[in-house]
Amino acid sequence: MNIVALMGSPRKHGNTDRLLDEMINGAIDNGHDVVKYCVGDLDVHPCKGCGACTLGNDCVFKDDGFEITHQIADAEGLIVSTPIYFGQMTGDLKVLLDRMFGITNNPLIHTSGNVALIFTHLGPEGYYDPYIELTKIQPFQMNMHYKIVDVLDVGDLGDVQMQPDKLKEAYEIGKKF
Repeated sequence: MNIVALMGSPRKHGNTDRLLDEMINGAIDNGHDVVKYCVGDLDVHPCKGCGACTLGNDCVFKDDGFEITHQIADAEGLIVSTPIYFGQMTGDLKVLLDRMFGITNNPLIHTSGNVALIFTHLGPEGYYDPYIELTKIQPFQMNMHYKIVDVLDVGDLGDVQMQPDKLKEAYEIGKKF
C-alpha cells in the first residue's frame, strides 16, 4: 500500500512529528511504502475558488500543493498529524487540505482509502472531541471518501518521549494499514 503522511506542525522533531514517525514506522514494518511531507516546508497557494478544477481541469496553481494533492488521490492511505492551535488544525495544513477540493470535485478523479489522524494539544483528554469528530467527518469522510482507520488524540502534552504508551499506540495504528 502506498501511503502519504502529512506533518502539519511547524515544529520538526516535536511531539506531533514524533508520533507521526512512530505511526509511519508501524506502516513500514507492515510492508507499506510511505512518503512524508512537512507541510510548513511546502509552497502551497491557498485555493481561490476559481472553479477550474470542477470543470475537469487541473488546478491553476502548479505548486507543491498541485503535486501532493495528486499523490494523495493516488495513494491508498493517508496519515495526517497536526497540533490543535486555537481550536483547529494548523493553517498550513488547512491550506493544503483545502486544495483537495480540486481533486474531490474533479469528475475524472476518485479518491478513497484509509486515513489515520493524530491530534496533539494542551487540553485535557476529550476537550477537543467535538472538533476531532467534525474533522473526521468533513473533509475526510464526506469530501474525500476516506475510511477512518483510527484517531490518536494526545492531550496534556509534555514531552511525548516520556509517554511510551502513546508512542506504542501510534506505532500500532500504523501497523493497522
